[in-house]
Amino acid sequence: MDARAELAAATRQRILDAAIESFSKDSYDEVSLDAIAKRAGVALKTVLRRFRSKDRLLLACREIMTKRERGLRAVPAGDVRAVVRVLARRYEETMDLIVGAVALEPRVAAVRKVLGIARAEHWEWLAQVFAAELPPRGHAVYKRRVAELFAATEIYVWHSWRRRLGLSRKLATEALEESLHALVDRWEEEGRHG
Repeated sequence: MDARAELAAATRQRILDAAIESFSKDSYDEVSLDAIAKRAGVALKTVLRRFRSKDRLLLACREIMTKRERGLRAVPAGDVRAVVRVLARRYEETMDLIVGAVALEPRVAAVRKVLGIARAEHWEWLAQVFAAELPPRGHAVYKRRVAELFAATEIYVWHSWRRRLGLSRKLATEALEESLHALVDRWEEEGRHG
């Protein structure tokens, strides 16, 4: 890679880092491309030339965050406590932002796409982590059981526990762990009797 290409790649990375920081702290409507450009130390036209719009920049940030998140979500299969630990950490960091983004979903296509990707990734992650407890993918109850896991680990539930009901992080963590164990234990019981 020549010096010019290296400089271009470094500039792109600075813009993405600035955008990720902005989108992680503020709602979509509060983030401005001008502020991202200033944070990255580039001109607004540089941001626009590379990404064309705030929507495209958001989607580029999502790709990077997905890669980072995969590493953070690595847990041993079937380890409910590890699953809960990962989710509690992530939900504490993002719950207010995500719940706010849901309100924007009907009117901002990029936000709708990012949330759709996040939901699909969460579904797949649950299917992988709980693969030993789930029937084969083609089985009649497979989707229902993944849906039960999805509902139990839904970020809105965590948000309600923490913000609306005032549960401590410790109590919310315990409630989530008990919910997941209850599902898995019920499935094991059904397997013994079914």
